[in-house]
Amino acid sequence: MNPDELLLRDIHLPAPVSAWPPAPGWWLLAASLIGLAVFTVWWRRRRLRIRNAPSTLARGELERLRIGWREHGDPQRLIGEVSTWLRRAAMALSTRQRAARLTGNKWRAFLDELAGEAVFDDAAGRLITEAPYRGGDDSVGPSDGERLLACCERWLGAVSRKAGQP
Repeated sequence: MNPDELLLRDIHLPAPVSAWPPAPGWWLLAASLIGLAVFTVWWRRRRLRIRNAPSTLARGELERLRIGWREHGDPQRLIGEVSTWLRRAAMALSTRQRAARLTGNKWRAFLDELAGEAVFDDAAGRLITEAPYRGGDDSVGPSDGERLLACCERWLGAVSRKAGQP
């Protein structure tokens, strides 16, 4: 035996641990953070889209009309405001070219077509097709205003369901 072989050699340390590739836990954390970011962006866009959906905006305007109706109580004024609201809502939910030029029974049929059902009964139908063009008509009473608002609420609900909006 050779005496040099009997000597102890220095202790060799292992190579330092590499930072790449990361441990599986770091991969899982990174994937979770990316998933959370994607979900947050999706959720915020969805909420913004729902908040700005035409039916949501129209619902807010209809509520404003209802509050105004309780304050002023003038059925003729309400009919004019509802007529304008219906026209604007129909143009937002359809196309401006289709909704803007209709009057009379064609206008009423178009509103029913948008809803997918006949929502406006004969009395409410006359109110939206004839009353806005009559000045100071005394035959329109408070019950007509309530009936018209109820029909508009049903119409908006039917249009929203048909369009798949909230």
